[in-house]
Amino acid sequence: MSQIARSPKIYDVCIIGSGAAGGTAAKVLTEGGLNVVMLEAGPPLNPEKDFKEHLWPYQLPHRGVGIGGNLKHELNDEFMAPNGAWEIEGEPYTSAPGSRFRWFRSRIVGGRTNHWGRIALRFAPVDFKSRSTDGMGDDWPVSYQEVAPYYDKVESYIGVFGTKENIPSAPDGIFLPPPRPRCTETIIKSACDKVNVLCIPSRLAVITQPVNGRLPCHYCGQCGRGCLTASNFSSSQVMIPVAQKTGRFTLITGAMAREIVVGKNGKAEAVSYIDKATRTENRVYAKSFIVAASACESARLMLNSRSSTFPDGIANSSGALGRYLTDTVGSSGAGYFPQLEKMPPHNHDGVGGMHMYVPWWKFDRRNDFLRGYHIELYGGRGMPGVGEFDDVCEEAEGYGLDLKRTCRRRYGTFIGFEGRGEMIPNEHCYCDGSPTAA
Repeated sequence: MSQIARSPKIYDVCIIGSGAAGGTAAKVLTEGGLNVVMLEAGPPLNPEKDFKEHLWPYQLPHRGVGIGGNLKHELNDEFMAPNGAWEIEGEPYTSAPGSRFRWFRSRIVGGRTNHWGRIALRFAPVDFKSRSTDGMGDDWPVSYQEVAPYYDKVESYIGVFGTKENIPSAPDGIFLPPPRPRCTETIIKSACDKVNVLCIPSRLAVITQPVNGRLPCHYCGQCGRGCLTASNFSSSQVMIPVAQKTGRFTLITGAMAREIVVGKNGKAEAVSYIDKATRTENRVYAKSFIVAASACESARLMLNSRSSTFPDGIANSSGALGRYLTDTVGSSGAGYFPQLEKMPPHNHDGVGGMHMYVPWWKFDRRNDFLRGYHIELYGGRGMPGVGEFDDVCEEAEGYGLDLKRTCRRRYGTFIGFEGRGEMIPNEHCYCDGSPTAA
């Protein structure tokens, strides 16, 4: 008797990527009654094992410097929540000669939400109408007013602290009470008030009150290491567990999506992925697909998805797929504030991020540059890291009591500014969508 071939299981929805977009889609769709399968290129996440919250530098193999494995670490990132790096060996990506484009990526359930900066700002109404405003880019096909109700839903569920300020460039949202300013931030706030520059409480996705069973932040200041209490938002702890509880969610880890397979009807019917453990190719079938694998990964996957219907990659009839990528540009600087030497030692931790920031304040005038920027503040008595006192030896002996006294005197006396702005899309910045980039 010949064996009858079994038809593959067909899910309602296949989601590629488990970060902010993928995790949120999984929660909403499974709670709505759909059967969902999710592909994640990295391994599962175990916060108790993988997060490095509340560890001391001496408890880590390299004192927090970071080295080894298939991740190329940088100074002081050994504390980083797992599987995030600028460069990962074996990844199918290269930069063009002379290019300095860098792409921080993660390979683990939850993706970059395990260690993102938690800055949760809304687009302003003008951001949806860039072409009409300054002649660059394109206007969005939707308006702020149409998107605002969804901002409300997200903020209400994940928890974002802040204050209502009625600033056109920084729309108000559904906010939890913000933490009090740190000493360093009060100095900047006072200076901003004198020169009529806006300086307001930050809007961060860190809960300061209980939300949906999650405990409020206990102000250890270590959000970037991962949060065992899930007090800061991550897809891995806030969205995906909810989807799993529905019983309608299947998570496949170690699955590097290679191609979206198009059927004879010209519609997507499956995703071909590589099982990274066995190096075998598999397919998962679904009625609908959500590509939520980050800008570069999503473009790579769609460019790989060539067929007679889509010879240049799926949804690429314009030839623009993978081009004109936009990054967030930034510039930073820090300075020494001697008045902070007189500040008695105190707990300066707070949340793992800024309590105050400077929103875009020149929105109401014509400037000699396009778009705008905000300024993020940092400084104070964070946990000392490797290399933090390198410059002290320029004014003190390299050993002994004088060196220790200088370090203690200088500790916590620097305040930094990091400007973050919008970047005009770069027509020379491409994703590599070659068939070998699987």
